[in-house]
Amino acid sequence: MALMPILALSIFLGLWYLSARIMESTLDTLSRPMDKIVPRTHVPSDEDLRSPMRLVENWAHEHGFEDDVMFDFRIQNHNPGLFCRTWKNIPERTYLVFYAGLGKQIAELVTIYDDKTGVTTTNATDAHNLPAVPGAFIQAFPGLGLSDLHTAHQEGCRTLERRTGLARQEREEDTLDLITHSLTRQARYVRSIPGWRWKGLWWILIRKRWMIGKDVGWQLDQFGVFEPDPPKGILQ
Repeated sequence: MALMPILALSIFLGLWYLSARIMESTLDTLSRPMDKIVPRTHVPSDEDLRSPMRLVENWAHEHGFEDDVMFDFRIQNHNPGLFCRTWKNIPERTYLVFYAGLGKQIAELVTIYDDKTGVTTTNATDAHNLPAVPGAFIQAFPGLGLSDLHTAHQEGCRTLERRTGLARQEREEDTLDLITHSLTRQARYVRSIPGWRWKGLWWILIRKRWMIGKDVGWQLDQFGVFEPDPPKGILQ
């Protein structure tokens, strides 16, 4: 029985070390995204990918989103990794992103306000594996369909606009440039956190689950950015 605590400690330390290696590998990938991005002109032939993508594509066209870009994100050499496709709604200044790979299909909506501020709403379970850069508000609602995801995204955007006075921007950059900038910025931020290599286990096992369902309003509350006071009446 005396061996049980030692065995448990050994397993924990092994997992902790493994998570540190995963953190290093992940951030190496995020810091060099252009080495991993391979533009595409055609959708992969895999019907397991095409079927869910068609649903997203149809929804996109029905809701004013236009075709944008598609590419593979090769996490490892000679491995297709993730297939990514984006659509753009110019009046809403919002991007729709579809990811497929590693056994998952994920959709997310992204609206940019300035170089440091944006709202992302996703149905991914692992959206908070890494801490978000301050100003990058990520809402994770696993299992949510596109229409509900869009509603939650618009509500998050309205909350940010109401509390901060920020306005949505039409970006001049190419979509791939925006993506690479976002990934490298997150890599730099995470690496600026003291002891980041050893915090991965906490982030992945505890923090990401705690952050699921936390909307923009809740996140702004943590920064002390609350709803504006209602206008005072003329007569008091």
